[in-house]
Amino acid sequence: MDKKLILFDLDGVLLDSRENMELSWVAVCKKHNLNVRFEDYFSKIGRPFKDILNILNIKGQQDDIEQTFNEESIQLIHKVSFYNGVKSTLNQLSNNNIKTGIVTSKNTVKTKKILDLLDFAFDIVQTPNNDLQGKPAPDHILYAMSKLNKKNSDVFYIGDMDVDYEAAKRANVDYAHALWGYGVCYDEDTIKLEQITQLMDII
Repeated sequence: MDKKLILFDLDGVLLDSRENMELSWVAVCKKHNLNVRFEDYFSKIGRPFKDILNILNIKGQQDDIEQTFNEESIQLIHKVSFYNGVKSTLNQLSNNNIKTGIVTSKNTVKTKKILDLLDFAFDIVQTPNNDLQGKPAPDHILYAMSKLNKKNSDVFYIGDMDVDYEAAKRANVDYAHALWGYGVCYDEDTIKLEQITQLMDII
């Protein structure tokens, strides 16, 4: 395929963070008297946090709820781990002069703390901000492409949720679905990876 830029979602693609998220959500529900199952929250991940709250019809205290979730998540940073093969695959991409980036709905502070654990220099890291819409909008993918001066045909986006698939399609870039992640892709024509090390075989 001769790709020149590989963009990754973070949670469920490079990082297994389910336990961290579940414990953080339980703490949120306890502190803010919410009766929302973690499974309902978890099924919506990939979007900006407040978008998830809106989908779950949690309209009040959104800033406080997000702050609680983020504080708990940072306290529980030891409850995340990178999937097998992540570091070696990223190093292979770098050694082949293929640029890499992150497009995530996780906030900047948490993303930095997590990526510091990986000790790998991505060419670009896109986290939520006030200037660009979050997934499923394609804004962050398109911005990363622009900053790194890459065309649509140069780019592969690797995700695991429906919002990743939609964002890639709307950005008109190729998409591969991480089967080890948290979501399901029903599009039979979509490339599906059973493990991240297979990425080198398709680009």
